[in-house]
Amino acid sequence: MYLKVFAILFLLVPLYGDQNDSTVNYYVNLISNTTQNALTYQWPTNAYEYYSNEKPKKYGRYDFVVIGAGAGGSVAASRLSEIESWNVLVLEAGDYGDNATDVPGLYSPIGYTDYNWAYNGTPQTTCCLGARNHICLYPRGKGVGGTTLINGLVYARGFKSDFDQWGKFANDKRWGYDSVLHYFKKSENFVHNDKQAPYDPSYHGIGGYLRVEYHQPNSPQLNAFLKANEELGFDIADYNANKLGASQTQINTISGRRLDGAKAFLRPVRQRKNLKILTHSYVTKILTDKGVAREVEFSHKGKNYFIEVEKEVVLAAGAIGSSQILMWSGIGPRKHLEDLKIDVVANLEVGTVLRDSSLFYGITVHTNYTEPVRPLRDYVEDYLNDVGPFAIANNNAGIGFYESSYTKGTGTPDIELEFVAANATNSLSAKSFGLTEETYEDLWKNVNIPQSFIVYIVSLHDVSKGTIRLKSKNPYEYPVIDSNLLSDSANKDIKILYEGVQLVLKLLKTNAFRAMNATLQGRPLRACRKHEYLSEGYWYCAIRQVSSSLYHQLGTCPMGTDPKKGAVVDSELKVFGFRNLRIADASVLPLPLAGHPNAVTVMVGEQLGDLVKLTYNEK
Repeated sequence: MYLKVFAILFLLVPLYGDQNDSTVNYYVNLISNTTQNALTYQWPTNAYEYYSNEKPKKYGRYDFVVIGAGAGGSVAASRLSEIESWNVLVLEAGDYGDNATDVPGLYSPIGYTDYNWAYNGTPQTTCCLGARNHICLYPRGKGVGGTTLINGLVYARGFKSDFDQWGKFANDKRWGYDSVLHYFKKSENFVHNDKQAPYDPSYHGIGGYLRVEYHQPNSPQLNAFLKANEELGFDIADYNANKLGASQTQINTISGRRLDGAKAFLRPVRQRKNLKILTHSYVTKILTDKGVAREVEFSHKGKNYFIEVEKEVVLAAGAIGSSQILMWSGIGPRKHLEDLKIDVVANLEVGTVLRDSSLFYGITVHTNYTEPVRPLRDYVEDYLNDVGPFAIANNNAGIGFYESSYTKGTGTPDIELEFVAANATNSLSAKSFGLTEETYEDLWKNVNIPQSFIVYIVSLHDVSKGTIRLKSKNPYEYPVIDSNLLSDSANKDIKILYEGVQLVLKLLKTNAFRAMNATLQGRPLRACRKHEYLSEGYWYCAIRQVSSSLYHQLGTCPMGTDPKKGAVVDSELKVFGFRNLRIADASVLPLPLAGHPNAVTVMVGEQLGDLVKLTYNEK
């Protein structure tokens, strides 16, 4: 409630120039309270806050109903409402973002608010073994902006080869690189605010809704990371221009403030009379008849409603949410639905494949550089002047893309390094990954935070596949998420992470890092004590202990040409068997990408807008 009371005041807070004491005091209190509240916040375990047993009443009739206001839904609603004769309704379970979500540096505490669905996975045997009950956590954004309200803000599209393969897989050039590049540039407003950072203008757009910029100032540790890459022969390159190498991270902020999807695509058009955004609206079912989506049922502030649909339903609830809603609606694997006594409307492999990127976060490095620890008030003043640690999420200052032994010489990366500069770990670190006390003690308890950086290692094209299934036919129960990371029989995924470990160790031996006396921090994991410390066996053990999802869930409703081979949507984003039901989120991605899904989901939303306009002969 504290955050919401002050949400409107943001309009009165100056974004540039000198800041008065009241503004600084406000943000000091906001940041302090948000961080303190996070320490005691309890994540929900279901969605019963939306429960109502009332008989649904008619809410109205709309041309288009967009379910979910995340990265894809915000774009879809924005583009569809460009046609003045169409009326568009957006249903979103959460609320609008506020001043706290706007602060990128509150990345961890915001995960402990009502902006997070906070799903849990099932106990694992191949990953997350250092977490309590071996459970991987699945934070997902709930609010107008979706996961862009709580994500790490990295703007990384993926590489040309990813999209060319997608286009072939879908048998449609619309999803090949030449086509998707047009949509990436259409959305983007790239601001080259760090002239030392790499930038290839031919691959970027200017004037779109989605701003992309660099954080400032650079950490000396980040500069060492970039120099270390150069010493090993890697380029400092614009990775969104299909180039391998390292770079400062491109992020979705606007002068240091989080630019969530709704702020980017819905706020500029909210005055349109044909666009309505209904918050606190939890969708439970899409009613269909003979291949036509007729109605959408939802709960709203203790009452149940249904909306009649004139033209189309656009499902954009995310890789987890969209698959749930389809299965509640009788669209999913026949046996699974029949086991739950849900009437089967269409037998499609919804949720049968869950793709993700596996992450190893077990490398912390101590240096002789000490990041100054200043009073919170100083950091707030920096933030209000568009710079400093509160203007970046998780201090994720650098990024690199590299070939593995599987892709050597192809120009396609399999390994991503995320460089997290000093002062990123905090009292929420153990809670954020769900770590056991023993794992946290071994990993971070004795780390000198102002002097240490972390390197996240990511496997970009994971072979392992998980599943999403319903717990019951009750739409207020959370789903059953089995990540199944690092489970492929050939061990390719864990081998790639191990190659990433070896790459980091090579970087630490460069002159750039030796000048900082960079040494591994933390103590050997007790769970891996039967292995010689730093041996291959030790690292394989450590990876399984302190691995997790990178929270890049996708592919639960994959695009393809044949539903008998697992496809759920066609290349026009239509659910097979339905003429007016489309999906516009990361669930449609048929293949893993060498990037982060947010940028790609925006592109999917852009494509949907044009596909629908083409269907109805509108421009």
